[in-house]
Amino acid sequence: MDEKYEILLNKSSILLAEDEENVRESFKKVLLLYVEEVFTAKDGKEAYELYTKHNPDIIITDIKMPKINGIELIKKIRQKNHDIPIIVTSAHTDQDLLLESIKLSLVEYVVKPIKEKELNRLLRECAQKLYESSETVINLGKNISYDFENKIFIHNDKSINLTQKEVEFFEILLAHRGNLVTKQDIEDKIYIYEEAPISALKNLVFKLRKKLNTDVIKTVGKLGYMIE
Repeated sequence: MDEKYEILLNKSSILLAEDEENVRESFKKVLLLYVEEVFTAKDGKEAYELYTKHNPDIIITDIKMPKINGIELIKKIRQKNHDIPIIVTSAHTDQDLLLESIKLSLVEYVVKPIKEKELNRLLRECAQKLYESSETVINLGKNISYDFENKIFIHNDKSINLTQKEVEFFEILLAHRGNLVTKQDIEDKIYIYEEAPISALKNLVFKLRKKLNTDVIKTVGKLGYMIE
């Protein structure tokens, strides 16, 4: 998955509507590997209340649920929001429901269980939709931001151009914002087609910090780096 989509997902929220408790809780744990927060609902009525309260970025809903089914839930949401990415899940392929759901601008109608590779693809498509409809400048605090579209760093309203390797390094840290990224993981990504010279990463970070004139990049012992 592209770094820019990972970053969007990492700070996004999902509303998961699923009436089977075991499925709901296990799926939530998986989704939390991709996004910041997951709101869960056991029926369509609760799902709509949570949608209104939390305004999530992505919706994943089962079709057949108590009180309000998935189709009716989506229709209510679409009256307020035509753009939010929605994935519909079902234990069976129901031709009538499938045809009806197609009219509701879904990311996809998918039969459960969802495999990891398929979930990656679906969430990437959701992230792409979010990216296309969102601002591409990420605020890092203290008058610091990163412009994803133009690949520039902005500090005190001053634009700072980055080299390709600096962009790759910075976006890797942003994709895992708040978490340590090891030196080995970084080298494996930015030197994928070449052998990293000794101290290459250390020198890259030194020059980047000097260029940015800020402590936004944190060193975590001898393990690696992170952005808070």
